[in-house]
Amino acid sequence: MWRTLQPVIDSLFVGPVWPASVLLLLVFVYVGLSLITSFDLGGTGGDGVEIDWDAHGWQSLGAASWRWFHLDSIPIVVWFGIFAAFHWLLAYILWHSFDSSRHEPTFLVTVLLTVRNGTIAALLTRSVTAPLVPYLAKRYGYEDESLIGSTAVVSSGQATSTYGQAKFNTGGAPLLLNIRTTGDSIAKGSAVRIVSYEPVKRVYIVTPEADFPATVSPDEASVR
Repeated sequence: MWRTLQPVIDSLFVGPVWPASVLLLLVFVYVGLSLITSFDLGGTGGDGVEIDWDAHGWQSLGAASWRWFHLDSIPIVVWFGIFAAFHWLLAYILWHSFDSSRHEPTFLVTVLLTVRNGTIAALLTRSVTAPLVPYLAKRYGYEDESLIGSTAVVSSGQATSTYGQAKFNTGGAPLLLNIRTTGDSIAKGSAVRIVSYEPVKRVYIVTPEADFPATVSPDEASVR
């Protein structure tokens, strides 16, 4: 039995294939546990994830990358499930048909090829998930323009004319909005009123709302 399985196991856990195999197994385990314990797998992208960068340049880059890969609209579990599948297929096929004849499965080779495979898998995942964005981005029923005039609470370190994020209370999991101010910076935890929306940049323009109590706490949210 073991002698029969040994070649299969060796082929799955060698070179850049083993990180991809581990990632895919983790996704399967998570999905299995979620089904058993009735966890919610239907959350939108960004559920349970909040990235708080220290520098505005990194903030803008991180937010832009998050949106570019559709992680602001596609459920995290769905996105990483597709990514893990692509990553494993690329790692397995490329290693056993091309890379193994040119490289030894050393640590450095494994890292470099894993980065290569991961990059290609991320691009493929973005292409595959693109058609799903219009159907999943509006799952909470909040249209972009309908939020104008509403109030949210700044959740990033601060909000400025170039970067910022705020939580909008939906009565359930709040929406994480990308915001810009009309001038001065606004501190974290401050209430802001949404005055307009820029569809090209997908950001909301806000002004301070001094009289509104900050009731939205920085817990799970979906990025908009």
